[in-house]
Amino acid sequence: MGKIRFKTLRESVAEEIRIKILNQELTPGMRIIEQELSEELGVSRGPIREALRQLEQEGMIEYTRNVGCSVREITMQDVYETYLLRSNYEILAVRLFHADFTDEEIDKMEEVLELMKNLTIDTFSRVVSYGCMLHGVIIEKAGLPRLTKAWTDLEYGEILSCNAGDRNKQAIIEKQYPIHRELVDVFKTRDEEKICGAILDHYMMSVKRLQDKEYEGNQ
Repeated sequence: MGKIRFKTLRESVAEEIRIKILNQELTPGMRIIEQELSEELGVSRGPIREALRQLEQEGMIEYTRNVGCSVREITMQDVYETYLLRSNYEILAVRLFHADFTDEEIDKMEEVLELMKNLTIDTFSRVVSYGCMLHGVIIEKAGLPRLTKAWTDLEYGEILSCNAGDRNKQAIIEKQYPIHRELVDVFKTRDEEKICGAILDHYMMSVKRLQDKEYEGNQ
């Protein structure tokens, strides 16, 4: 069982807003009304403002003077940059420990795969967290706090990319298990070069799928 970390009110509110963006209750370009969130979440506007500032720093929302906050529009350049950085952080981690995954670490990934296999529309909000749990095994094994923070700070890109190109929740869910199953099978080889190549392919194929969707939508 993972460690239980206490969340401040600001962090809890920020997490609720992230889930709303992931669930497409708040869509790119949509204005975020502080008073509405305050009433819905049952908290004062102070923590709402703090959470919005945090999400602005993360890149999930943007502030426009005399207009307020809105969900940031995601571009293919944003997705590409986020995935390029995330993949290279993971590759760096793998090279640091020479792909020497323990059986326990592989088992942990297998447990996450089972969770992915059982995803439904009702549990769609867990799509990103499950992916981060699996990939997080790689980052945590490197044991470098700054690397972990840099990787974690890009989580917003995973959420926004779910709202880029393909907004079909069922289609997103159905991709999770097979693409991660393929990745974990490569991890089991403990072959450093194969694993690094598989990580890069995993992220870049996601970029290509989104590019194809964008192209189809412009036809």
